Amino acid sequence: MFSALRSISLRHKVIIGAAVVYLFMTATILGSYYTMRSLEEKISYLENVSKLEESVLEIRRFEKNYFLYADKDSLTTALYHLRRVEALLEANTPKIEALSSPQETTAFKASLTEYGRFLGQCSGPMIKEQPSAGQDVRGDCESSIRKTGNAMAQFAETVAKRKRDSIKETMKATVTLPLFGLIVVGCGLVAIGSFLFTKVTRSLRLLEIGTTRIAQGAFEPIESLPVERDIRNILMAFNSMALELQDREEQLVQSKKLASLGTMLAGVAHEVNNPLSNISSACEILLEELDECNKEFQRKFLKNVLEQVEKARTLILHLLEFSRTKELYMESVNLKEVVERTLDLLSSEKPEDVRVMVQIDPKLHVSVDRRKIEQAFTNLISNAFQAIDGEGEVIIRALAKGDGTVKIRVSDSGKGIPEEDLPQIFDPFFTTKDVGKGTGLGLFITHDIVLRHKGTIQVKSSPEKGTTFSIRLPGAELS
Repeated sequence: MFSALRSISLRHKVIIGAAVVYLFMTATILGSYYTMRSLEEKISYLENVSKLEESVLEIRRFEKNYFLYADKDSLTTALYHLRRVEALLEANTPKIEALSSPQETTAFKASLTEYGRFLGQCSGPMIKEQPSAGQDVRGDCESSIRKTGNAMAQFAETVAKRKRDSIKETMKATVTLPLFGLIVVGCGLVAIGSFLFTKVTRSLRLLEIGTTRIAQGAFEPIESLPVERDIRNILMAFNSMALELQDREEQLVQSKKLASLGTMLAGVAHEVNNPLSNISSACEILLEELDECNKEFQRKFLKNVLEQVEKARTLILHLLEFSRTKELYMESVNLKEVVERTLDLLSSEKPEDVRVMVQIDPKLHVSVDRRKIEQAFTNLISNAFQAIDGEGEVIIRALAKGDGTVKIRVSDSGKGIPEEDLPQIFDPFFTTKDVGKGTGLGLFITHDIVLRHKGTIQVKSSPEKGTTFSIRLPGAELS
């Protein structure tokens, strides 16, 4: 049941929640209407009960006047109110029994009959004025009448009190029920609003993170999808878009590679032709002077041949590295250890006057292909060393972000890159170095490595102020 409920779309959940709130509001209104009608009936019935109580009290009042002043009119009035009480009791017997009990009501009826009989008995002696016997009869009648009257008054007061208490309870319910309904409805609306806010805000946050990653070049789908069908469909459509963009990005990279093939071939021809020309010239000189030149002369030209061969070999290795499309071997590596290992490999290239600072948390790990990332760091750090003339510094920083990525910066205080050259800095065979000092493939290969790791690389530079390469990679964690 709960799994079926969780799979319901957000729209249906909101409709169900609103329907529940509406039904509860309707029930509250109907309950309030019922209590108000009940209160109206009880107040109407209280009038009859009050008349009953009032008539009993009037009987007692005129009863006293009759015994105090021997007033025949008081007796007549008392009998009138007695008949009135009997009529009210006859008309409202079921309701009075509900406020007391059938036995108490029957006893009250008997009291009324007996009270009337006693009044009739007492009227003879009072009127005939028999001095001795009359006084005794009067005393007995008065005692019986007072006793019966007290019982009648007590019953009437009890019934009236119970009715008033019942009205108070109904009035309390009339006030409490709408208040309770208002609180419950308010809580329901707050719950629905909180639910909407949480679900929608969380989904929008996921979309924001996803679009930010796409803007950074990381076409990663959203993994933690909500169970609500409509929101899930939106995020699944976003994931499809991200995967499609990833495929198109890979196709675009391949297209760029093909588009730059002509430039590469021209560059390769130029770069390979130079060492081959030097080798050819050196070999011709050696052949011409083979019998006459000394060993030192021969060693010099042979060393030159080896240097040119190594230059051509480096160029071919870079081309092979660029052409390879094998899968990356991803593993969790300690980023600081990778950078320090790269610096050890480049220790022979580091100028003596250049200071290197590594500001990386030793607990920071990132999921990468170790060999590829070392190659990317090698290219960046080597370029930083070559960009500095004299004293300077190279700073390598890394900071883990809250979205699971790491931002790496390689900064140098070198001569910088002219602004007009920045858009071409990652193009193949483009270099700002002096002739013979670079192939122009290092940054191009570094850019390709970062993209294959679903990361991004950017460069900022100012002439004579230095250059900073910023890399953002996914899969970072502190452990």
